This record gives sequence, structure tokens and C-alpha cells, in this order.
Amino acid sequence: MSTTNKKFSRTAVFCTGFLLFLTLFASASLAQDLDLNIKIASLSPETVRVEGKFLPRQIAQSNKTWSFLRSFAGTENLGERISDFSLIDEQNKVVSFKKLAPGEYLAESETTNWSYSINVKPSPNITAMAHVSWVAGEQGILMLGDLLPQFNAENNQPIRARVKFELPKDWKVISSERSLGENAFEAENVGKAIFLIGKNWREKEIASDKISLNLAISGEWQFSDAEVSEITTEIFKEYRKLFGTIPTEKVQISLVRFPRETKFGRWEAEARGANLLIVSSDMPFKTLSLQRLHEQLRHELFHLWIPNNLALTGNYDWFYEGFTVYQALRTGIQTNRIRFEDFLNTLSEAYNLENLQNQKISLTEASKVRWSGANNQVFARGMIVAFLCDVALLRRSKGKRSIDEIFQEVYQKHRLPTSPRDGNAAILNVLKNFAELQTIIEKYITGAEKINWETDLQSVGIKAVAETNFITRLEVIAKPKGQQKDFLKKLGYNNWQKISEK
Repeated sequence: MSTTNKKFSRTAVFCTGFLLFLTLFASASLAQDLDLNIKIASLSPETVRVEGKFLPRQIAQSNKTWSFLRSFAGTENLGERISDFSLIDEQNKVVSFKKLAPGEYLAESETTNWSYSINVKPSPNITAMAHVSWVAGEQGILMLGDLLPQFNAENNQPIRARVKFELPKDWKVISSERSLGENAFEAENVGKAIFLIGKNWREKEIASDKISLNLAISGEWQFSDAEVSEITTEIFKEYRKLFGTIPTEKVQISLVRFPRETKFGRWEAEARGANLLIVSSDMPFKTLSLQRLHEQLRHELFHLWIPNNLALTGNYDWFYEGFTVYQALRTGIQTNRIRFEDFLNTLSEAYNLENLQNQKISLTEASKVRWSGANNQVFARGMIVAFLCDVALLRRSKGKRSIDEIFQEVYQKHRLPTSPRDGNAAILNVLKNFAELQTIIEKYITGAEKINWETDLQSVGIKAVAETNFITRLEVIAKPKGQQKDFLKKLGYNNWQKISEK
């Protein structure tokens, strides 16, 4: 996911000055692909000027073809944000080009330097706020993945760049990328690099046993910055215990309000590499606000391990999103942040949402068209299937195994820097190692059958109650017996009771 637009000044004076900047800046680091200068003027902060140069380590494809990201995460027409596109060759001469479509250009000859302007006014699509660059007022989020053209390095290696920012007075830049000095950074992978810019960011670092979690918080919330820090530490420890290791030594976690008024409870998030970005509205009361924050962080922090630290490719969103939602629920119970009733209610909502789908499709197919209308199926059906896998493992092992083993095996087999593999094939191979999961795979993951979970629910002491308007509600049976009690306990049924008694 790399994209953006470029343009270079046509004046010899500017070329000379910019090339001098690039020469000086280049001495800071070696083995990069690009030198970038990103400018934001105080009078028009929603227009970003991007200037770049190819460095000796060559990009794989011919640089006669320039293509910017046209759509991402359900947001279309991104190429229309590009203007003032310009190219310069090795002799500092202007290179002519044809505009084939918005964000698509064909140059007449090879290029070394380029520049363009890109409009980063927030999209009307609220979903885009955590996935696509924007600047509003005196704050913004810039992602090189949609600011730059779609380049490919030799051997499909990540594109690396040195990035220098020119910002309005009193603005600053926050990023997990390695700092090279004031407002200058070294991005190891432009597709994953995220930069927070502007004023009024509050930072707090959590350092613990070889890991640095840097929090950047903007806006006023029902909770305090200290409470964000406490919750982050609590959840991170749970996942570290699950996987037995940390995925990276430095993590940037950013929490910002939507750039315009949005209804209570709405949030979007993006996890790229070591960057976790949550764009959210608040809740009306503090207790609800803290609960929502915990939900957000349970989900997004899990992504540091899966999928961000896996060498898996392709569309296997059903696993790294749907299964992650379920694991986040389990973690909420384990940390006594939600009740077992909340756990059942969320599963009920997912089941009802899945039943509303007129045309059932498999999880593997839903992942291919996630942003074209199947997002709910990826999350809802994926969560239910994860629950069924958990129940099947508990039942077959008499409570000795759980879905934890699936996550652990996937992570151990496919964590970086192992060789890349197709995500769907890799995950299914792990699941097929458990004989009790075969039917689930065939019916619900690679198959598109309607969820039938009555027997599974009964085995763990849960029943589905049909209500009006085809709504189903889950509840614990009146008098669970023997193994039903044991399985309920494993799922976290007694956790809230224990904390209440204390």
C-alpha cells in the first residue's frame, strides 16, 4: 500500500537549492531509496507539497510510469488529490509527461527528481480518518503509504526513505521512525510510516523491559492520560504473556478525536508496523469512555503481533480481524474489564448481524471483498467462527486447550523474518492440525453455510433464546452441570463474580 503524487519545481534556482538539501541530508544515512521533503504552509495546511529524489539504490520498475493510490479502505478517487505534478531528469531538465487519469502519469523519459501537491483535506467518508492522510486546523496525520506513488524496490524489499518536514511555526512531528534530527526521520518502510503533525499533542512514554510504548494523545476525553497509560500497560502485558515475546522494541500509539463532530462511540483504527492509530469520538460518561478505550486497545495492540509481525500475505482479514475481535473479548474478561454477560451480548450481536446477510459467503471470499461491502461479515462471522473453534478445542481437550494455541502456533511458525507465505493457506494449515476444527473449516471458513451452533452452545452451558424480530440472545443455562461448569469457567464465566466479591 504505497501511493502518492509528485511534482518538481521548474526553476533552476529551486533545483539547485533542493539538490543541495538532498546532498546534505543524504550524509545522515546510507542504503535508502528515496529522499523526501514534505512541506506544509501555515496559510494552506490542507495542501501538502512533496518533493523527492531517487537515490542510487534503484527502484525496480521504470520510473516513466507514475501511479498513485486510487482507492483504499473504501475511500475512492484518491488520485484526484494530486496537482502541480512535475518531473526533472539527471541534467536538471524538465521531463514531459502525459496525464492518463487522476493520479496516473506517463513520462517521456527517465526521472531522478519529482514534486507535486496533494490535497489532504479530511474525506467526507468518516471511515477514512484512520486510514488516509488528513490535515485539519492545526493537526494532522500523514501516511507515506497514500502520500507517495506506488514504487517497488528490487526483490520486493520495503522502500526506505529519508524524510524532512517543513512545518508552520510551533508545529512538531511525532513518529516511531528513527529520528535524524529536528523534523527529519529515516523510514524503514514507507508503506508503514505514519507521522503525527501539528500542535497540542501530549506525549507519554512507557518503558518496560526492552519495550518502549510512546503515547501521543490529542483532545479532551472523559478519561485521563494516566488512565490511557495504565490500560495500555495492562493489555500489553496480557499479550506478551500469550505470545511469550515482544514484536518490536518501540511502538507508537496515537489517540486523536475525529476532525469534525461525530456521534458518540464511533471510532476507526489503523495498525501499520509499530504504529497504532485510533481516531475516535468520546462516550457520554467516563465509565463508558474507559470501557470503549479498553476495547479499542485490546484489538489494536493485538495487531502488533498478528498480523503486523507475520510474514504472511494476501487477504486473510477473517483471521487477523475476526479472530482478533474474539480474542479481544476474551482478554476483556480475563482482565475483568467486561462481564461474561457482555461477552455473550457481543457474540449475540455478531450472530444477528451475520443472519441479516441475504447472501452468505465464506470467510475467505469475504476477505477478498472486505471494503466492497463484506466488512461486517469479516468481523461478525469471523468472531463467531473463532468462538466455535475455541469451544471445539475446549471440548475435545476437556478444557486443556483453547484458541490461544492457534494464535501461538501461527505466530511461532510465521513471525518475521521467516519467508513470506500466503496467509489463507498458512492459517488453514494450522487449523487443520486440529481434527476437531475440520467441520468448522469446511462449513464456515472455506464454506458459506449458515451458522448452526446449538450443539456447540449446549456443550458449554449456553443457550440461544429467540426473541422478536428474528433477534437471538445468548444466556447461560439455568443449571449447568459437570463439564459445562468447567467450560464456562474456562471461558471466564466466574471472573466478574470473583472481582465483585473482592
